[in-house]
Amino acid sequence: MLRLILPDTRYLASYVAAMREGFEFGMCPILPEDEIKKIEADPFDHFEGYNRHGGMFTPTDGIPRPSVQHNFYWLVDEKDFIGAISVRYEMNDFLEVHAGHIGYGIRPSMRRQGHAKKIIALGLKKLKERGVTRVLITANEENLGSWKAIEANGGVLESKIDCIFDKGGLSRRYWITLKD
Repeated sequence: MLRLILPDTRYLASYVAAMREGFEFGMCPILPEDEIKKIEADPFDHFEGYNRHGGMFTPTDGIPRPSVQHNFYWLVDEKDFIGAISVRYEMNDFLEVHAGHIGYGIRPSMRRQGHAKKIIALGLKKLKERGVTRVLITANEENLGSWKAIEANGGVLESKIDCIFDKGGLSRRYWITLKD
C-alpha cells in the first residue's frame, strides 16, 4: 500500500539507493556522491532540514525569499522509498509563478508505474486538509509523464512560461480546484 510519511531512517537504504539512481525532484538537484555519503553518515540532520520552517531559501533565480509553511513527505510502500513531495500550504512571489503548491519526484527505477499520479493525489489531500482550495502545480514542458499525472488529478492548464529551471525550456502552469 502506498502512503506518504515523514522521512524515516527505516527507508534510509532505499532512499540512498534512489539518490544513486539519480533521483531528483522540484528545485532539489541530483546530489554528488560525497553529499550522499554525508546523508548516510548523519541522516537526521538531512531529514530535519527538509521540514525546517522559517528562515530564507534561495531558488535558482538567486534571490533569497522567506520560507513558506510546508511539509516534505516520502512516498513509500511496505519496503521501499518511491518518491518525495513538498506540499506548500502558502505561496510567495516565486512559488506563485514558478513552482506552485507541490513539487515532487519519483525515483528513476519506479517511474512509469502510476506513482506520480498517486503522489500528487496524496499531496492534494494534505492541502485540502489544511483548507487550501485552489492548487498550482507546474511541470516542465518536456516532462510528458508529469503533466499527464497532473491532468489526471484535475489539472487545468493555465499558461506556459519560460522555465527558470531549464534554460530555453517551457514550464506548464496548472490549477486544480479541490472540491468538498
